[in-house]
Amino acid sequence: MSSPRSSIVLLLIGLAVSAWAHPSLAAPLDRDAVLRHCADGEERLWRSIAEQDPRESMSCRTLFASAMALCEARQHEERLSRLYELAARFQDRDPESPAYGNLRWYWRDERVTDQNAVEFCMQDALLTWIYHRQWMPERAREQLRELMTFGIEGCTRHRVRTSYTNIALLNAANLIGLGEAFERPEVSQEGYRRLDLICLWTWRFGTCEYCSPTYYGVDLQGIHFIEGHARREQGRQQARALARLFWTDIAANWFAPAQSLAGAHSRTYDYLRGLGSLDRYLQVSGWIDEPVTPSPAMVHPLRAPLTPPTFLDGELKLDLPRLVRQSWGQSAVESRTHMLYDDITLSTSAANYGAHDMPLTVDLAGDRQAVRCYFIPDGREDPYGKVKYPTGSANHPKALHLKPFWTAAQRTCDALGLVVYRDGDLQEDVVTNLQTHFVLRRQNDGVWIGGKPVALAEATEKEPARKALDLSEPLVVRYGTAAIGIRVVWARAQDATQPAMALVDDGNGFGAMRLTIDHHRQSVSAQAGAALWIRVGSRLATDERFRAWRSAFEAAKPTTADATAAGIRLEVPGTDGPVSLSAAAPFDRGSPVDLVPEPSRAVLEITCPGLGPDAADVGKQILDDVEPIRGYRRQLARLQPIAIPPAGEAAWEAEDGLVFPEMAVVEDTAASAGRCVGSSKDGLSYSRTGSVTFQLDVAEAGTYYLWGRVLAPDPETDSFHVLLDDTLGPAPSSASWHTLHGDGWRWRPVAFDKAKEPARFNLPAGRTPLQFRVREPGTQLDRVFVTRDSDGSPDD
Repeated sequence: MSSPRSSIVLLLIGLAVSAWAHPSLAAPLDRDAVLRHCADGEERLWRSIAEQDPRESMSCRTLFASAMALCEARQHEERLSRLYELAARFQDRDPESPAYGNLRWYWRDERVTDQNAVEFCMQDALLTWIYHRQWMPERAREQLRELMTFGIEGCTRHRVRTSYTNIALLNAANLIGLGEAFERPEVSQEGYRRLDLICLWTWRFGTCEYCSPTYYGVDLQGIHFIEGHARREQGRQQARALARLFWTDIAANWFAPAQSLAGAHSRTYDYLRGLGSLDRYLQVSGWIDEPVTPSPAMVHPLRAPLTPPTFLDGELKLDLPRLVRQSWGQSAVESRTHMLYDDITLSTSAANYGAHDMPLTVDLAGDRQAVRCYFIPDGREDPYGKVKYPTGSANHPKALHLKPFWTAAQRTCDALGLVVYRDGDLQEDVVTNLQTHFVLRRQNDGVWIGGKPVALAEATEKEPARKALDLSEPLVVRYGTAAIGIRVVWARAQDATQPAMALVDDGNGFGAMRLTIDHHRQSVSAQAGAALWIRVGSRLATDERFRAWRSAFEAAKPTTADATAAGIRLEVPGTDGPVSLSAAAPFDRGSPVDLVPEPSRAVLEITCPGLGPDAADVGKQILDDVEPIRGYRRQLARLQPIAIPPAGEAAWEAEDGLVFPEMAVVEDTAASAGRCVGSSKDGLSYSRTGSVTFQLDVAEAGTYYLWGRVLAPDPETDSFHVLLDDTLGPAPSSASWHTLHGDGWRWRPVAFDKAKEPARFNLPAGRTPLQFRVREPGTQLDRVFVTRDSDGSPDD
């Protein structure tokens, strides 16, 4: 049952959801006019394919989207057959192929290179089938039916990680839609199963592809399709809850003075502005007043059944200043912080997401097309993300940055970020240099370096303007009533010397300048890196207030800046308290990281005056009462501890623990009680978050040994991760228990990393979690035995 405070928070959000209207933004879109423009825009495409093969760079998505646009506008039904004929030539229809039913992304491809193709194509196909199959000519209808029938195979065989949020949602939506459209209950059931996993994952770990201006649009597409078209009420309830979560997330991170989804982004292809396909939903909903660019992709938001929430000027619940914190993965540091003020925001992610994330950002008020401020680890002399190159197996053209070690801590208006460039981060052929940039908006109201005003010379691309900085010398830039202060707390070049640093205006046409740290050296003897301290100031409306703020930042000095072979420790005196981080070498995914303040593990935690003085995990509250989360919570409440007596010996059934998908209780007549716990080797999702957790109630602290009764039939199905933990964070390789394979059920001692000696578990007195986690799908666990005797073994 929800607490009174939880109920109040949800009520406030519910009121905001139901009261959407924003008088300052554009009038509602003329849906029919938009659709006509979309269809008219397809003329150029038609002329290029009507009587000849497509150009090599044409994608399969283009054909399905064009057909959908024509159907929505009720135009040119005679063209549909040609579009679907070409689409069929993209599709892999070989039953022996691993990509059976999927589609080549580009016409030039000889095989399927990106399995996501089938998901985007089937989304367009489903809307076309549901709303227009009776209108289209019979031949085109049968061609579409055939494409979708093969598409069922492609979607079913597409094994999407649950944490791959946008594609996982599209995949579940497609399986549900295709299965129900063609009366294939086994297909729709698989879609609902995958939707269950998405809900549980999100409730437990948050949204992995956090705050993405590109992929939140795809997320909403899949969610709203399920909400509007699924036959099962439970599926529609799940979709409504997910829609409420995502729109609340968008609203919490919405920076109205720039009409943008502000803060750190997990995946963005627009470094300079932070805009993406989410804009289509924002335009349809009236959140932004830019003219709509006609595109077939507009059909999805125009068909979306939900009106998104807003927070009205007169009923402001998510007011400012506002602190938003949210987890986005299994690790404790996979977490994001965003502090929003009236005129500026500051945001960090405590870990690196990938090669197109923005883990440290400052957003400023003004034109949404203006430059935002951001950190970027650059190996290609492309600080603005404008030079695209072929990436991945499909050779999609993208402008990606490096994927170094990154961590950050943030306390309100102060952030401390650390980047370390490891050898493996620099091995790609496209890496030509090594620089750390913090990009800034060029148009400003003053620049100070070391307390002195600075005016950069007029710059051109051929003759950039530069002003050098010393290590830890403060840089301050004023933007209206807001300001940014930057200190480079620590920096190292590839030869272990101090790198050159400068404020640079390279004369670009984007309106950007940058603080650049040059790490590259011909002789490499050290891991290069840098630590940035960013402070933002708000409501500095007078010169006096600004001077006081600037003086305070310039006078503040780092408390700790230690870099040794063992790791790096940094601390700065933040406005509202200390901000610190420490990271241990070799700076990989499993290296210890300590941050102050600690990262949040909330799904979506919001602190602002309108919601009261205390932080509230409104994200988890939104999902709490949705199945299968409600059932999991009931199971958690009923979980009984396993008593380990003073003698130190006990045994119990594996199914007595708390089972988290993708593990499940399985019927097996050869198991001790006719049931066991395990994961399916044929499972169609690859998150490997499945686990069974026991709460041990240990009478006496000491060294203990564990055994498990396991079924491990082959070398690819004979291991678990075993941890004294219940967080489901990334499991270290040292926690791998290789059970060895063999016929039938067998007792095996837990030994780590293929060691011959059994592992020693030092258990404290009292409650301790014990977790067996999926490592190789298909391994089964029947019973667990614990003893203090190193030579002891189970009796049965």
